[in-house]
Amino acid sequence: MRDNASRSSSPPDSAKLIHGFDDVQGVSVNSLPLYADDSHLTEFDATVVKAGPRFVVLDRTAFYPDSGGQPSDIGILRHSGGVALVSKAVKRGLEIFHYLDADIPVGTAVHGVVDWPTRNWNMRRHSAEHLVTGLIEALVEPPKVFSDLEKLEYQPSSLTAEMVKDVGRRFDEIVDEDALVRIYYEDRAKINASGDPRKISFLQKIPRSVNRLRIVDIGPYASTFCFGTHVKSTSEIGHLAELHLEDAKKGKKVVHFRLKIA
Repeated sequence: MRDNASRSSSPPDSAKLIHGFDDVQGVSVNSLPLYADDSHLTEFDATVVKAGPRFVVLDRTAFYPDSGGQPSDIGILRHSGGVALVSKAVKRGLEIFHYLDADIPVGTAVHGVVDWPTRNWNMRRHSAEHLVTGLIEALVEPPKVFSDLEKLEYQPSSLTAEMVKDVGRRFDEIVDEDALVRIYYEDRAKINASGDPRKISFLQKIPRSVNRLRIVDIGPYASTFCFGTHVKSTSEIGHLAELHLEDAKKGKKVVHFRLKIA
């Protein structure tokens, strides 16, 4: 098991975060996403740059917003006037709104603390979804039409229960292998999507003004454009508690998965 001790740290070097983020998918200089560089970061300092009834926008944040099928983080914001509970983070445009149980004025310095059990559970499941997707794609399945942290949907699909069983066996082997998860940025012009319907479809949805994309590789088994939080290696994901195939209506196949509680 790899070291996961970086749950609490001082904010990363601003130059590292700001460099190139003006043309990275979905990033605003008003809400620098600290989680993008360190998914294990759970404490940070920031300043309120926008506020309203029971919400704030921070100049930087480690709170992952509800996006891409991954639920938002929860936690607290400590400040000189007290402590506010963060019940949800939501991305609106390029800014991340933190919804609170109390008001905090603009200009207030805050210390954010992300709830680690919630973050860890969501990012374990998120990385699991990527890995299951990659293993199914290796079977030359068409791209999925929907996914969240518990299921994948394919239509049309030639998946069988036996194929999904083999995917589950391979999944657990890769968890035991402790394959590295690599997160990096790539210039859009350098990405070769030829022959990959999934990548072609994704690139068509991203505005042409976005020149750099964040890519998540799980060993050699899965490679996906993604801005979510992820584990450092597959041993952090944990083994499957369940993986089964459902034959739905109109030729749709649904792959349900669930992780064991660590």
